[in-house]
Order: sequence, then structure tokens, then C-alpha cells
Amino acid sequence: MTAGDFYRIEFRIQNSTRKYYLVREIFSDAKKFSASRLITSGTPPTRTETDRCASLYGFDLELKCITKAAKYRTALFRFDQTDDADAVFEMERFRLFSARKAQMNPADQVFSHIASCRDVTFTEDELTRLFSNGTIPQGKTLSAVNRVQNLRNAWQMRDGKMLTAAKLYKLHAVLSANLGVPKLEENLRPALEKLLRGFSGNIKAGFYPFEQCILLYQDLQNLIPDEELFTEEILSILLDSFGYPIPPAQAKTLDLAFSFAAAENPKLESEIRQLNAGLFKVKSGGKQKQLDLF
Repeated sequence: MTAGDFYRIEFRIQNSTRKYYLVREIFSDAKKFSASRLITSGTPPTRTETDRCASLYGFDLELKCITKAAKYRTALFRFDQTDDADAVFEMERFRLFSARKAQMNPADQVFSHIASCRDVTFTEDELTRLFSNGTIPQGKTLSAVNRVQNLRNAWQMRDGKMLTAAKLYKLHAVLSANLGVPKLEENLRPALEKLLRGFSGNIKAGFYPFEQCILLYQDLQNLIPDEELFTEEILSILLDSFGYPIPPAQAKTLDLAFSFAAAENPKLESEIRQLNAGLFKVKSGGKQKQLDLF
């Protein structure tokens, strides 16, 4: 992927003069958000002029688009418990920054996720070696190996679709395999179905998805308090499906999650600025396709 997948060039006639602009567009919630920067006037810009503009100002265009989209989403939803618009704005910037970073620097997140899970003692590097060539670090027990294998299998089950009670029972069975953990009691099914119906109904009614994910997790914790790994994995699946890649340990409460996003945003801004500087080759001409749908 090059920066040509992120930018386009367009001309506008002003006072009988063609002016050429570098344009960035992102699409969110069926709306387009754009920002532009003048490159040159009169004759079409050279490759050097275009590259220089993208290198110097591309991130600023990116930031303007993300800011516009985050403001729109902050005003878009209904809220159950959240009353801090600034916190929601920062969370939406985090969501969009995370999506942009993933596009500019694709990476498999499975090992970082597993390493962050409850009772996992493997590092990301150890997990990489374990699943690439079967190397088990010294001192790791069979139970520890089974736990991370189960978490990897659970990750592979993710499909971005709405959770059902049947999926939760299957997820619990996968997470519990070869660990001596009792099966999830069948008499919990009606309560789980009720919670999932309420969650789905609130999403359809326009309530803020991020908030609803946290509230559902808290309800599950109250229902099955001894199933921490299971409920945290559900939270991770939910957040991931709505585009919020926050470790469950940092998302157990709304305040904790909002603080995490606000602290991460400056780091993500810096990383994306650096990535953008290396990806400033742009397209010149032709109709632009829809680039993003967050």
C-alpha cells in the first residue's frame, strides 16, 4: 500500500485559473469527510511538487478529516450513562486513529491480544515462536500452553457478527478446553439471551456502541462473576467488532477506557505522522474510489 491509496489530486477553476489540490477523504457512517491543500496553480503539479505537498501536509489533512468524523460521531448517538462529550470525542479519535494505523501498517494483533489476557504468562515474542515453530519457553506448564492455544482458537472464531447465546456457549467451550474448567451451566441461557437482546436492541435504537459494550460486560460480570477470562474475551470481541481495539483490562469501566484512549491518542498521532511521511506517493488523475468505511 502506498499513500496513493490515501490521497488524490483535483483541480478547481478560480478566476479562470486552474488550481490543483491534494485531497484527503474518509467515509464514516455513510458520510464523507474531506480536507484539501493547494499544491500549485496554472499547470498540473509535477511529481516532486505533489510528493512534497503530501509529505509536508498530508498528516494535517488526515487530522482534519478524523477530527470532523469524530465530532460527527460524538453528536450522532444516544447515551445511557455517558455525559462527557469530550471523552466521547477522544474515544472516536482513538477509533479512527487505530483504523488508520492498521491500514498504513497492517499487523496481526492476535499475539498482542493473547499476551494481554488474564493469567497469560507468555510474551508476544514467546507466543510468536510457540505458534510458528512449536518452541515452548522454559518453565511454561502444559496448562499455560493450553490456555494460549485456546485463546488463539477463540480469536479465529471472530467474525464481526452479533453475538448469540449459542456463540457464547461455544466460546466458553473453546476457552475451557483441556483446562479442567466446568461447562457453562445451561440454566444461564435465558439470562444470557435477555442481556444480548437488550444489547442488540439498544444498538439498533442508536445508543453509543462503545458504551453499550462496557455495560453489557458489566452485566455479564454480575451474572457470572467467576468467569473473568470468558467475560473479558466477550468484551474484547465486542470492542473489536465496533472498531475499538482496547485491551479488556483497560476497558472494564467507562472512565478507565476513556482515560486509556485519551492517553493513547498523542502516541497514535505521532506514529501516523511518521508513517504518512513514508507513504506520500499520490495518484494524479482519475476518479477516486471510496477509500474508507469506519
